[in-house]
Amino acid sequence: MARVSERVPQAASVNPGVIEIEDPSVFMRVVAISDVHGMYAPLLGLLSAGKVTNANGDWIAGSTLLIVIGDSIDKGPQSLEVLNLWTKLQEQSAKAGGRLVHLLGNHEAEFLADPKNDKKASELLDELRAQKIPVSDLTSFTTPRGSFLHAEPLALKVGNWLFFHSGFYPEMDWNLFVGQARTVLSAADYGNDFMIGKDSVLEKKDWEKDEALLATELSSMDAIGVYGIAFGHQPEAFHVAGRSAAKANGRLIKIDNGMAPEAGSHPGSLLVFTSPAQLKLKKYPDVQVVLPGGSIRKLVPE
Repeated sequence: MARVSERVPQAASVNPGVIEIEDPSVFMRVVAISDVHGMYAPLLGLLSAGKVTNANGDWIAGSTLLIVIGDSIDKGPQSLEVLNLWTKLQEQSAKAGGRLVHLLGNHEAEFLADPKNDKKASELLDELRAQKIPVSDLTSFTTPRGSFLHAEPLALKVGNWLFFHSGFYPEMDWNLFVGQARTVLSAADYGNDFMIGKDSVLEKKDWEKDEALLATELSSMDAIGVYGIAFGHQPEAFHVAGRSAAKANGRLIKIDNGMAPEAGSHPGSLLVFTSPAQLKLKKYPDVQVVLPGGSIRKLVPE
């Protein structure tokens, strides 16, 4: 497949690197989803089932905080429609007293680092070609979709919970981590090893299956004062496929349900923290999973 040869624009970014929300009680709910991977129709169904949007894809969730933990693009057939939906909902949620925060996934970062490389972005590049849209529509800092992608932070801290793509936090002081994220993303340095190195917070895999690395993770969380982490990236994290799961006494929640075709085209789910104020506590909060069709189950640590 031919590559699309367009230069990545170099410019300063307003990306904060990390967003911190100290008081989650200002929101009526905290809802999270990850790894949609261009699966637009199932996404619409999930958001409607969770009363985040109506059937037309418009925001109806009031003061809900919606967190997208990366990887909205690639693999599936409708990445552009997914991005259009997120940009619309970001604006609508703000007007309603809510908020949408879309975090970087490795697919967004890798694309912005090298948009000419179709190794992972072939479906996305095919979409652009089919619709006669230049790659610069996604890489520019001034287009709606491009500015949305460039504004995606690396991590979101809500109370004592941390949300980011791979879930593996480096052995790093919190302030140093925040500063490094801000420096790298303000320079739009998406190819930096801090972002997409094999052991980075966007790329690291299988850490949760290694007892030593899992112990390191929990120790790092204690050191920075974080009780829980919710993450995507691995559809079979903890050897659990096709659904979300809470592990390590509920301190780690995997929410990549494998919506991508190569991961099984599972229908996905929404993770819902029903009492946001509990995210400031050092104990497992009330968490629900919303499934397609609107059925709800309590997420109990395994």
